[in-house]
Amino acid sequence: MTSNTELFTYLVVTLLYAFMPGPAILYSIAQAVSGGKKVGIMAAFGLHLGGYVHVILAVLGLSSVLLANPTLYSVIQKLGALYLVWLGFQRIYLTKKLRVTSRENNMVSPKRTFIESVIVDVLNPKAAIFYLAFLPQFVNEVGSLAVWLQLLILGVFTNLMFSSADLLSVLMASHLHKRFQARSHWVDFFSRWSGSIFILLGVMALVNSS
Repeated sequence: MTSNTELFTYLVVTLLYAFMPGPAILYSIAQAVSGGKKVGIMAAFGLHLGGYVHVILAVLGLSSVLLANPTLYSVIQKLGALYLVWLGFQRIYLTKKLRVTSRENNMVSPKRTFIESVIVDVLNPKAAIFYLAFLPQFVNEVGSLAVWLQLLILGVFTNLMFSSADLLSVLMASHLHKRFQARSHWVDFFSRWSGSIFILLGVMALVNSS
């Protein structure tokens, strides 16, 4: 592995990057506020599981294919963006269709949220490029451990740090859901708000991909 100084630098940079508010944290918060703690946790877990796809791609070197093929990169990015927009409109439509009170929890299924979150993360080519660009900076090619194993260890740890930030955000945001759960107009508002966040994230990704 790399020297202690480089490992310390890696740890600091990873923690700073992980806890910097970004799309993943915003997505997790939106899920927790609209659906409650369990839904938020499943969203964070789904993003975490999807993150391992990018770790494996980085270990295998497949992420470099995205760098070498701008068209493929753009297509995947647009698919991920459109999926987020679709999730947002679906959330807003269901809220408008069902004036919900306590049944909101039934509308937002933790299992469905988990599956959607995995797809959201897998269809994020920026994550794949990040791991490919970031992890090799802290790999020692002449170390005692194989390069692929170093990449795997660093990738798993990085993904855990990102997910810990998402989970912490979910736990904090879920208090808002509990506070306003008994007030149907607030539940309605936060459900629409979360849908709008998904749409905004999708539109931003589309703009960046053009």
